[in-house]
Amino acid sequence: MMNMRFSILIVLLAAVSATMAAEEPTLKFRSDGSFKIAQFTDLHLRTFNQGEVTAVYSFMDEVIQTEKPDLLVITGDVVTVKPAAPEWTRLVKFLDDKKTPWCIVFGNHDAQQDLSRSEMSSMIFSGKYSLNIPDEVGELADIQVPVFSSDGEASFYLFFMDSHDYSTALGRETYGWFTWEQLNWLRQCCLERTGTDGTVAPSIAFFHIPLCEYIDAWSLRDNPRQGTASSSQSIGIRGENIACGGLNSGMFAAMRETRSVIGTSVGHDHDNDFIATYKGIALCYGRFTGSNTVYNHLPQGSRIFRINENEKGFETWIHEAGGRIVRHARFDGEKLEEAPRKDRARPFGSWEGFPIR
Repeated sequence: MMNMRFSILIVLLAAVSATMAAEEPTLKFRSDGSFKIAQFTDLHLRTFNQGEVTAVYSFMDEVIQTEKPDLLVITGDVVTVKPAAPEWTRLVKFLDDKKTPWCIVFGNHDAQQDLSRSEMSSMIFSGKYSLNIPDEVGELADIQVPVFSSDGEASFYLFFMDSHDYSTALGRETYGWFTWEQLNWLRQCCLERTGTDGTVAPSIAFFHIPLCEYIDAWSLRDNPRQGTASSSQSIGIRGENIACGGLNSGMFAAMRETRSVIGTSVGHDHDNDFIATYKGIALCYGRFTGSNTVYNHLPQGSRIFRINENEKGFETWIHEAGGRIVRHARFDGEKLEEAPRKDRARPFGSWEGFPIR
């Protein structure tokens, strides 16, 4: 009898595992070879002001309904209220109701509430369409997610990483930074998918706190050294100082050395929305999504990425509330180019033709 019960238990567990595996979200290029990502950042959801919160969810719904993204990404500073659990529950349900894969990385304010990182992570893991998985201590793991092409091969990758929150390692409180373990993990991920001929699939990395190189990239736009690897192209606004980590641990160098990472996109600084190229990588900001929940001087928005199967670069724009499209640009892995205004005469290749205002 005991053996029979044990056998039944094994069968049930196998069935549950198979069901979970079958429901695990998989990212795939569309039949036209495209894949679209909607990045939301710095929601700062606060239940005590339902008008603000409603505006955030309404805008996210507008973007999802209009852009029809294949993936939703939230890059930190998500729920900033105590108690935090009700708003996390509401957010997970909202995202799952869209029936679109989604992924979250934490910002510096998320763990300042009344839930630990592991408690918030458990709520995120409960989402049916969540791509997040636990690390060894039950928090959000750094992950590499493939986007599969029509032939079943992974031809593009997305990184979702924890840029941490604060550190006192320098004798004063500063923003956090990536660890050496994270640098080595990213290097290893890219090394394992580098071909014998040295080719490696392109990737974009999402996290919250900008790298120190964002400062370098923006500075060079004012005094570029044309024709060198140090020259910088930029599109967009820097409305406040770039609040990077207190220590440069070398993540940008690791990304550059892999030859895989062609772009990064962050949040954190609410009045910045620029893209600036630096040594072959496009350093992007998302657009602040949090309505009037905290300080902001730019219209509420979402950065959209469009990648194409077997192409190295990406197309990107910012979708503002009400459907206005701004900062429409393309990065081909080397050159950043802004889409022309609709009334310009010259054609612009295969752009989707969104109105630029």
